[in-house]
Amino acid sequence: MLNSFPQLMVIYNELEIVRNQQEQNECLHGVASSELTNVRVLNKQGQYLNLQGQPCLALTEEQLAHLVTAYLLNEGHCCLGKIKTLSTSQAFDLLGL
Repeated sequence: MLNSFPQLMVIYNELEIVRNQQEQNECLHGVASSELTNVRVLNKQGQYLNLQGQPCLALTEEQLAHLVTAYLLNEGHCCLGKIKTLSTSQAFDLLGL
C-alpha cells in the first residue's frame, strides 16, 4: 500500500504530507541515498512501511503526536500543547487529510 494516498512520510525525523505520487517523488528528491532506508511511510490504514513497501517499525502514539504538532506549529497553528498522543486516524484528521 505504498502508493495509497494521502500518506505521511517521516524523513529526517520530520513529517511530510504526501497527497500523490508526484509529491512523494518531490519529498524524496533531496534525501541522501544513505538515508532512504530510514524513511517511514504511514498510510490511512495505519500501516508503517519502508520505501520498499515492507512493514517497518511503527512510531508510538507519543512520537506521532510530536511530529504532527511540530508540523502544525511550523504551519502557523497554535494551541497544540495539550496533544500528547495521537492515533493514526486522529493524526490524519488533525492534518485535514
